[in-house]
Amino acid sequence: MIPDGVDIDDLSRQLAEDSVAFGSFMPVEQVSSLEPGLLDAVSHAEQSGFGSLGVVVLEHTPPHTPDLRDVAQDLLLGADVDTVIVRAPESGAVVSDVHSRGAIEAAQYPFLGNPDIVGGVFGFIDDVNGWSVNWPLALVLIAVTLAAVGGATAWAVRGRSSLRA
Repeated sequence: MIPDGVDIDDLSRQLAEDSVAFGSFMPVEQVSSLEPGLLDAVSHAEQSGFGSLGVVVLEHTPPHTPDLRDVAQDLLLGADVDTVIVRAPESGAVVSDVHSRGAIEAAQYPFLGNPDIVGGVFGFIDDVNGWSVNWPLALVLIAVTLAAVGGATAWAVRGRSSLRA
């Protein structure tokens, strides 16, 4: 559900202009201090292979913070970007058409804990770009698990057959 006071149409219009949007009641001085850095972060996302990014900063956190994901999803559906970040003072949400939920969630917690919004967005981009499953390690763990299960099964079968004899 979209929280009261969040104007999706206005945020969509702002994202269409330059991929950065601010809530309607955001103080002008805060907008002017954040916007240049967020525009740089959007450029960094494009240049680093992250993909196109839209960043929204809201002036207040809604009472039901999961609503921020609804805001991000509605904006993603209406914007020409791959990923939308919505940041509120005490929470945030990220949705993407190109990045896995695992990559987003791994990078989202440090991002939301960072009070520096601009630095947090840069860090989020770099964390998502650097996230991957360590396939060689995963395959070794799978092989070790299968060997352990096979050994335990053989041991159990051998023990059971010696009891019968």
